[in-house]
Amino acid sequence: MEGPEQKITSMMTVAELERFFGNDAKRMDLFVQKIRLRSRLVPVDLAIARAGGAVRRGMKEGGIADAIIYATARVNHAKVVTGDPHFRQFPDVIFVG
Repeated sequence: MEGPEQKITSMMTVAELERFFGNDAKRMDLFVQKIRLRSRLVPVDLAIARAGGAVRRGMKEGGIADAIIYATARVNHAKVVTGDPHFRQFPDVIFVG
């Protein structure tokens, strides 16, 4: 994750973190602080929403959040770096599981 390339994070990633860790406000605040220091947060706009829907149509497993995260990367000419096994089905993903 280190290097000169600009890093981006989908707002959908923040929603996913909230789903799993939101009951611990301090931990969530720390996650968001670190994300904002290390990357640019990318909102879900029309292009990403449509790309995410198209990605989801073709997915074998995973949900719309995974599709939106992947679409955010594709629209921004980036790669997804993840440990989530649902992303193994996609090209141009760096799996760190």
